[in-house]
Amino acid sequence: MTTTIEPDAQVERAAGPGWRSSAVPVLLLYVVSRIVTTGIFASILLVARPGSRIGKHANLLDIATAWDGQWYWLIGTHGYPTVLPTAHTGVLQNAWAFLPLYPWLAGVLSFGQQALWPVAAVAVSVVSGAVAAVLLAALVRPHVGDRGAVITAVLFEFSPMAFLFQTAYAEALGLAVLFGVLILVDRRRYLAAIPLVLVLAFIRPGLQAVALVVLLNQGIRLLRARRAGLRAPIAETVRAVVLAAAAGVAGLLWPWIAGAVTGVPDAYIRTEVVWRTSWTGTATFVPVASWFYGADFWFGATSGPIVLGVTALAWTAILLTAPARRAGRTVRTWSVAWTVYLLAVFFPQSSVFRLLMPLAPIGAVFARTSTRVVVGVVVVSVALQGIWAFFLYGYWTHYWTVP
Repeated sequence: MTTTIEPDAQVERAAGPGWRSSAVPVLLLYVVSRIVTTGIFASILLVARPGSRIGKHANLLDIATAWDGQWYWLIGTHGYPTVLPTAHTGVLQNAWAFLPLYPWLAGVLSFGQQALWPVAAVAVSVVSGAVAAVLLAALVRPHVGDRGAVITAVLFEFSPMAFLFQTAYAEALGLAVLFGVLILVDRRRYLAAIPLVLVLAFIRPGLQAVALVVLLNQGIRLLRARRAGLRAPIAETVRAVVLAAAAGVAGLLWPWIAGAVTGVPDAYIRTEVVWRTSWTGTATFVPVASWFYGADFWFGATSGPIVLGVTALAWTAILLTAPARRAGRTVRTWSVAWTVYLLAVFFPQSSVFRLLMPLAPIGAVFARTSTRVVVGVVVVSVALQGIWAFFLYGYWTHYWTVP
C-alpha cells in the first residue's frame, strides 16, 4: 500500500536545513553582482555630463545618495517635519513619503555623524541585498530545487534594478524582510510572521498585499480540503486571519503616525500624491484610475487601454503556465496580491520598475531553463542596468529617469 504525501507536506520536508546548499553559490554570485554594479557606477563617473544628476566630479557615494537617497539622508539626520509643508499649490514634496526604519538604522550605524550616514546606508543596503537573495532562494527551493533556487536568486542579483542594492534606498532591506515573511507564509507559520510584518510596516509600504496573499493562500487550502472531503484546518485558518489582520492594521500605522504628528489626518496620502502631479496635474487619489490615466499619458487615448489590456493578459498567462505552477502557491498568489496592490495605489511612471522588484520570486519560472538561456538573460539584464543607471545619474535629469 502506498501513501500519498500531500503537496504541502512535501514542501515542509523540502524546506529543511538543506537550504544552505543554495545559499553558498547565491552569496558568491551576489559578490560578483556587486562588483559588476560597482564597475557600472565607476564607468558612469568617467562619462557623467556636467549637467547630469551627479555632475562632472562625483564619486561613488554621490551616486549612492542621489535622488530619493537625499530624502533618506535627511530623515536619518534630521527626522520628519512636524508641520506639513505647503504652498499656494498645495502640499509640497516632503519626508513623510518615506518610512523611517532604514534611514534611522543607517543613522545608528553612523553613530550620529552626518558625514558617515551615506557609508552606513550603503552598507545596510549591500548586506540586506545579500540576505534578500538568500531568502529568495530559500523561498522557492522547496518547489524548484537547488538549481532553480540559485537561478531565481541570480536573476534577482543581476536584474536591471540591482544597482539599488548599493544605494541609499530602502528596497534591499524591505525585500529581505518581505521574503522572510513570504517564507513563513509559504510554510504556514503565520503567527511567527507577525513580528516581521510589524518591522516591514516601517520600511516599505505594501502590507495590504501581504494580508491579501495570506487570505488567498489559506482560502485555497480551505477550498481544496472541502473538495477532498477533509476536515477544514480551523486553527490554522484562525492563525492566518490573525496575520492578515495584523498586516492590514500595520499597513495603516505610518499614515496614522503622519497624521498624528502633523495634525493633518491625510498627511501621508496628500504627500504621496504630490509625486504624481507632474503627470496628472492634480493631487487627487482615485484607486486604479491612475493606471488608465497613465496608459493614456504614455501611449495615447487609443493605444493606452490596449497596451494596458495586453499587459494584463500577458501577466495572467504567465501565472497560469506550468513553470509558474511549479514555483509554488505562495509565489503565484503573491504575484497576484502585489499586482493588485500596485493597480490600486500606484501611478505608472518610471519607478514602476523599482516597484516590480517584490515580484522577484516569479523568476522561478526559469528554474528548468538551460544555463545558456539564463546567461543570456543575465547579460541582457546587466546591459539594461548599465543603460538605466547611466541615464539616471550621468546624462539627463528628466523626470522619467526616476529610479
